[in-house]
Amino acid sequence: MKQIVAMVLLAVFLLVPGISLFAEAPREQGIASWYDSDPNGPLTANGEQFDPTALTAAHKNLKFGTIVRVHDVNNGLSVDVRINDRGPFVDGRIIDLTPAAARALDMYEKGIIPVELEILYEPAVPESKYNRPGDTGWYRVQLGTFSNTKTVLQLFEKFHSIGFRPSVEVAQESLIRLSLRWIPEREKESSLKILESLGFKDVLLRSDTNPFL
Repeated sequence: MKQIVAMVLLAVFLLVPGISLFAEAPREQGIASWYDSDPNGPLTANGEQFDPTALTAAHKNLKFGTIVRVHDVNNGLSVDVRINDRGPFVDGRIIDLTPAAARALDMYEKGIIPVELEILYEPAVPESKYNRPGDTGWYRVQLGTFSNTKTVLQLFEKFHSIGFRPSVEVAQESLIRLSLRWIPEREKESSLKILESLGFKDVLLRSDTNPFL
């Protein structure tokens, strides 16, 4: 009898719309924008070549390799993208799309739209083309690549003021890559916790050169 009841309840869950056996992850709401680069432009934050024709996106803290369904709350359109970059670093904006993804949402001309993000898949380990930290005893964190020099300056001053050693390099023409250099092994975990509290989660951590050699 108990087995029959259980089967009936299972059938109800499976057949009745709106009822799910699994808890749905909370959806993030905010503004989506899109960004572009030269055809032979810089690498994304996870080490891939930026591809304006790919359905990928930048997010501040979702793991690289996460698949997100971006819903346009106005027109009902949606597109599935893979997170492979960091950004956008503008208040109120929650995701930066490639031109291809922007066209799929019919937002290429508009520039920005209100969206809702639905996580479809999240990898256990972030996807990255970079090697994990080596055995030098020193680490570096890549925060992202930016086109706005004012944003870079603000972040540079912010991290410098709290004891980090920020470093900048020109990635491609006017694009600037911002990293934190020479983090010693003993400060690695505490540094990552500080970065996470500031919104930089699942950042790229790589081995760095020994500054004393």
